[in-house]
Amino acid sequence: MSENGKIIEYDGIKYYLEEGHLYRLVSIGRCRLPVEIKPKKGVKLSLPRENLLDVFKFLDFNQLLSFQQTSFYFKNIVDKYGNELARKKYDWLGFSRISDLKFGKNNFVEIEPHLYDFELSKRLEQKWIRGIEESIPMFLTTTQYSDIDTVVCELGEVNYNWRRGSYLIKLPKFPKNLEEMAIARYLFKLIFNCAFEYFENDDMIRINPQMIDLLFDYENETTTTNFPLQIHFQGAELSVRCHTSLYFIWNYLVCNYCSVNLYFNNEERSMDILCKILTKGGNKFLHIIFHHLYSLQSSTLYNFIIKHIETSQEITKMVKKIELQNISGLRVSSDRAENIKVEINEKLKFTTFQIANKHNPKIKFSIRIKEDKDQSDHVEGGNRVLTRVAVIKRID
Repeated sequence: MSENGKIIEYDGIKYYLEEGHLYRLVSIGRCRLPVEIKPKKGVKLSLPRENLLDVFKFLDFNQLLSFQQTSFYFKNIVDKYGNELARKKYDWLGFSRISDLKFGKNNFVEIEPHLYDFELSKRLEQKWIRGIEESIPMFLTTTQYSDIDTVVCELGEVNYNWRRGSYLIKLPKFPKNLEEMAIARYLFKLIFNCAFEYFENDDMIRINPQMIDLLFDYENETTTTNFPLQIHFQGAELSVRCHTSLYFIWNYLVCNYCSVNLYFNNEERSMDILCKILTKGGNKFLHIIFHHLYSLQSSTLYNFIIKHIETSQEITKMVKKIELQNISGLRVSSDRAENIKVEINEKLKFTTFQIANKHNPKIKFSIRIKEDKDQSDHVEGGNRVLTRVAVIKRID
């Protein structure tokens, strides 16, 4: 696309964009004009939508944004097929209090009305009004953050000089009118359509899943907009202080590397979602680490994974690399374990073995256990209670 943002080239042919229409550009001699083309008029083209989509796939995010601003027709196409087109990339995403900002306090971005303007259905309007009246929070916070009124969303970038820069957008914890709901919808939609290099969240402030359902009316939204309500990260460092945060990870995060610190007891309902993330989240997560598994029930998670590897008929859905830190309780042994190796040094013991799935023997996992050589300091009721690290990795 040219600098003025109006000329594109597709399949060796250049087109000019004006008022939502594409015109084919024809090369002519300096003193000669083809008879079939009248002066100052181009050849108007009506490209089929699938051809226009092919053109859009060659554009980067900024070029797509330029097209969106030219006509509602192009805006609707980009909105509908956004999952197939280029994503805007940021270096990090964060949520904080205004008082926590370390720099750029005056760099707040005001969302222009035309950006969040869309046709609000009567049904969705009624849901929004009910959400406002019921004071449904846009963000969930811990007790020490319960008094905040405003949350700052930070979209961060590092430029070519390695200088940090951020786009800071303020959102109310409790929306008070339809306009604030529309602004939040625009921002969350932007986040869902972007990709982030890194995300760190200590769980003090987190997006309320109920608000996402309210803003997008998910069941109805997917019939008109082809983009998943998920946030894409290269890597994430997360702290989880309640089981509802685990549901947020499962429903809304897609991440190559995800490190999760668990700061609550592994209750039964939490164990269910942990197992679901690890055994069915292979298309969302490549590598997951769970830290601080100190609960006496935490070996249940390890034992479940081992049995799942052995017996599951849906083993391809499992996360390919899993690390469990500080497991307590007895570990199950596997009758299908093979290539067992044990290494012992002065203080540590390493056990490595492989397990193949009985329904699909070609799929194998390698398990490596790191534990203290002397477990006498970690015995309760005669049971071995501490495994430092268990690494479970698909090897086929």
